[in-house]
Parts: sequence; C-alpha cells; structure tokens
Amino acid sequence: MKYVAIGLLLSLLGSVVALVIWDVHMVADVTGMIGLVFLVLSMIMSGAFVSGDRVRLNAATETDKGRAERNQIVTRSLLIALPNFLVMLVFYLFI
Repeated sequence: MKYVAIGLLLSLLGSVVALVIWDVHMVADVTGMIGLVFLVLSMIMSGAFVSGDRVRLNAATETDKGRAERNQIVTRSLLIALPNFLVMLVFYLFI
C-alpha cells in the first residue's frame, strides 16, 4: 500500500502543478501522463515488448531472484500508476 500512497502523492503533486501553471482542464492530462510513464515502465520491465524467443531465453537464463525482483518492479510501478489513472478519469469525466 506504500506504492499506492506514492501514486496518490504524485497525482496530488501533478494536480497542484497543473492548477498553478495551467487550469483545471490540464489536471487530467498531467496525471494521465504520470500514470502513462509508470505503465510503460511496467510494460518494459515485464517483457511485454519482446518476442517469444527472447521471453523463452530470458526465462531459461534468469535466476529466481532476478525474476522476483523484476516482477516486484512491475507490480510496484502498476500500483503507482493506478491512482494517477483514477484521478485522470475523475477529472476527465466530471470536470
């Protein structure tokens, strides 16, 4: 839950920056971009952009500790991205 709190803090910071620099309509864009950065990081670390041959090779040569660390990074970055996407959705639909 610590990473959800970090995501909430980033979305709050992004919202404040968007309100100070631009207007309320940019809050959805700024928080969406923050969420997108962490989503893309998660996709890169999960191996979503590589071919099946490379996935098989990585699975064969990767240690259990390395796989656990990589999966932990994927989970943590998704947990950071989630609150940003929720704030983006609220501002996009209701404001």
